[in-house]
Amino acid sequence: MESTILKTEGLKAYYGETEVLRGIDIDIPRNRVTAVMGPSGCGKTTLIRCFNRMHEMVPGARIEGKIWLEGRDITSMKLIQVRRMVGMVFQKPNPFPTMSIYDNVLAGYRLSGVKLRKEEAQRIVEESLKKAALWEEVKDALHRRGTFLSGGQQQRLCIARALAVNPRLLLMDEP
Repeated sequence: MESTILKTEGLKAYYGETEVLRGIDIDIPRNRVTAVMGPSGCGKTTLIRCFNRMHEMVPGARIEGKIWLEGRDITSMKLIQVRRMVGMVFQKPNPFPTMSIYDNVLAGYRLSGVKLRKEEAQRIVEESLKKAALWEEVKDALHRRGTFLSGGQQQRLCIARALAVNPRLLLMDEP
């Protein structure tokens, strides 16, 4: 039997007084691709944003119910710990506009205060860009800003950035 990486029980989400998720129970197995499908506006994005507590950034948004990540209630975890464990790639590419391709890939480490040796940083950048199928296209231009890339390349850069920190769970909102 496969183990569960993320589980919800009775998950409800609200924007102000409007209930947008109604009692969601879901078990997401470890090391599997799980797709959430439905029509536009049904709450798919809201659901996956709850998994890494992004709803907390929206004024008036709140949740009820439980979300467990590897058996731990995510509300009892430090936000930075949740975000290290649960990566997210958004529907629209969002590379950091003032950062180079290289720095975009390492942003998760730098923004959380993790210091890397130069060799380790270079290894992480190369491996992450290869996993996102972008290395061959940018290996000679790592100093360029990520916003100079095409839309598809920017999306792959964001995937590389998410993969760089080795999240336990990767959420992808229509990438």
